[in-house]
Amino acid sequence: MQDFPGLEEEKIELRYVESPYPQFTVLKSGYNSSKGVIELEASSNNPIRHLPSNYQNNDFLRGFLMIFQHIRNDTSIILDNMHEYFRPMESPPSFLPVLAGWFGIHLDTLGGEKEARRFLQYAIPLYRYRGTALGLCAHLAIVCGVVPEIIEGKTPYASMVIQEGAEVAVDLLEADVLENSFTVHFPVLRGQFDDTLVRRLSLIVRREKPVHTKAYISFLEPKRKPRKVTVIDQTTTMGFDNDGISI
Repeated sequence: MQDFPGLEEEKIELRYVESPYPQFTVLKSGYNSSKGVIELEASSNNPIRHLPSNYQNNDFLRGFLMIFQHIRNDTSIILDNMHEYFRPMESPPSFLPVLAGWFGIHLDTLGGEKEARRFLQYAIPLYRYRGTALGLCAHLAIVCGVVPEIIEGKTPYASMVIQEGAEVAVDLLEADVLENSFTVHFPVLRGQFDDTLVRRLSLIVRREKPVHTKAYISFLEPKRKPRKVTVIDQTTTMGFDNDGISI
């Protein structure tokens, strides 16, 4: 599965057959167009070899015991590759929530599977700085690719406040300066982040900030076009035409 990341596990049917070859050696492979799956046959032992010799020629017992050998093989593969479960880039998708849960990470703030695997690689060093301004900046930078700046005790004009009882950011026209408040400022224009990413960033700030503080998110203000200035002095004349007043 790691050699073919685009291939879903449900698209593979693995069947074990008794064979003198080393265990888990692929003996046959092919594509079943009617089922739309890849069929594999791998070599396996049969528990019947542990029974007395007078039972080893019983075909029914041989096939019946092979059912339990299938279950044992699946368990053996998991145990033999257990080290891969703790590597974010190699872990099965179903185990990623477990890894995230150990570090208190919410997968819904990371995006898709690819983003989650990339973030979990930094989970251990990032956990040491959790609850600090440095840790929050690093957390947000890994998610969005932009390193923010945390400004304590100030709230910028037209920022976005992270409401305690809501999971979305709300536009503000003006914000009062609060003692226990800080602003996470991204030095990019708001248009560079889509609405989904902004929502994820707001969730991260709300969940990672100290409970007694109030947090805001701000972005770089767009450049304003300079206004055309007309100076009126004693030499200025005014006229009227079809288009209105001209100076």
